[in-house]
Parts: sequence; C-alpha cells; structure tokens
Amino acid sequence: MRNGGQSDPAAECGSLASSLSAGGDFWTTQAVAVQALVPEVCAVQRRDVVVVVRDTNGQIFGQSVCSALLQGGWTEDAQAERTAQHQDQATVRASAKASAQAADQSTAQDALATLQGSNGTFANAKSVRSDVGTADTDLARERQDAKGGNGDGCYNVENVVGYDAENVVGYDVTTTASYDVDQEKQGITGLRSEITDLKNAQEALTADGLPTLPGAGTAIATAEADITTAVATTNKAIDHLNADMTTAYSIANTLGTGDCANTGPGEAPAGLSHIS
Repeated sequence: MRNGGQSDPAAECGSLASSLSAGGDFWTTQAVAVQALVPEVCAVQRRDVVVVVRDTNGQIFGQSVCSALLQGGWTEDAQAERTAQHQDQATVRASAKASAQAADQSTAQDALATLQGSNGTFANAKSVRSDVGTADTDLARERQDAKGGNGDGCYNVENVVGYDAENVVGYDVTTTASYDVDQEKQGITGLRSEITDLKNAQEALTADGLPTLPGAGTAIATAEADITTAVATTNKAIDHLNADMTTAYSIANTLGTGDCANTGPGEAPAGLSHIS
C-alpha cells in the first residue's frame, strides 16, 4: 500500500482488513514473509492511497479482493500496475542473477577443491620410476645368465639369455612400463583439465563481479609445476627403460659363438615415446 499524502494509510489498511474479514476470512495488516515472487493481480487507488494486490495459487483470492475493492469505490491505477510489473521484472532478474552467482561460486569452490586434492596426491610418475628399478634388476640378471655362454645345444643363448631379453626386460618395457606411462599421460591430461576448469570458474566469478577464490592461483601454479616435473621425470625414465631394452637385446644377440651365432632374439622392438 502506498500513500500519496492525503489519507491515513494505516487507517485505510485497518478498515480494509476489517471489511475483507467480514465474509468469514481472516485478514490482517501484519506483513507475511514469502519465499518467492508473488504475482501482481491488480492495483487500485482511492483518496491517494494505492493498493497493489498480489496472490499465488491461480490468483483466485486476489481476483476476489480486486473485485471487492472496485465494487467498494476503489478505481484501477494503471500506473501503479505498471510500476508493480516493473518491480516484479526487476525482482526476477535479481533473483536469476543471484542464482547464477551462487551456482558459479559453487562451481568454483568444487573446481578448487578438486585441484587441491589432485595436488595433494601428486606422486611424480612413481609407477614409471618403479619400472626403471625392475628393468635394471632384470637386466643385471640377464648379464649374470650371459656368463654361461652358449650352453648345451645353444640352450643358454636361445632359452635363457634370449628369453631374458625378450620376455623379461622386453616385457618390463613394452608392457608394464608402457601401461604405466599411459596412465601417467592420462593423469596429466586430467590435471590439465582440472586447471582449465578452475580458470574458467575464476573467469565466471570475475564476469559476475565477484572476487576470485583465495588459493586458486596457488593451486593452479602448483599443478602446472607438477605437470612440468612429471613430464620431465617420465621422459627421463623412458630413456632409461629404452636403453635397458636395447642393451638386453644386444647382449642376447652377441652372446652366441660358432654354431650358436645369430641365434639371439633379433632386433629390439621400438621403445617408448616421450610424453608432453
């Protein structure tokens, strides 16, 4: 209710509540809290007092009130109706903006928590580094086996040292380490995606006019440094693993002499490729 200065709005409201309650309903001048926008039904005025009627639930009660007011000498106020409609539109826009901002804040907080969690579990290519140790141990065992020379019927060359090269050290590199390198690549790709998600979330907050999250910059810098370290560590391990396999095949291929010459496993398979 709005007063133009000629009447007592409190008295008008009290009188109106009393009149509307005469039919058995209960009306009060006390404000009632609402959780969402209540649509405007009509706006009427009398003696410079303007009443805007709002209602939900199909506006059944509101239409009844508007009808009663008009029959009671109130007249429609088009300007007040337009003002109410504009207020409603502004309320809807503000609500939508607040909801979008809240969603963007939630997205940013989730992205930050995810990236911080990944940073906390950074293992710097632990599995690939472990593969290097395994290949080194197996290569040392092959060297020891090679001390047996040709063996009876070239058995040591073909079935021991050759097996060591192809199915032990070679397997270490082309199967076990290859899998672990692929896993490391996937982890790096995932971490880069998390960095992008957080950067995008930060940009959304800025576009909303909101402050960016504390700690986001540090989390991004840490993750980027971890990626650089992991790539360098993995590639160094790859070089070592490839060298172990090449050496293993070379030992087996050059071990045989006489009738056992050229009975080794042959050319070493292609080694692992660097990651980026």
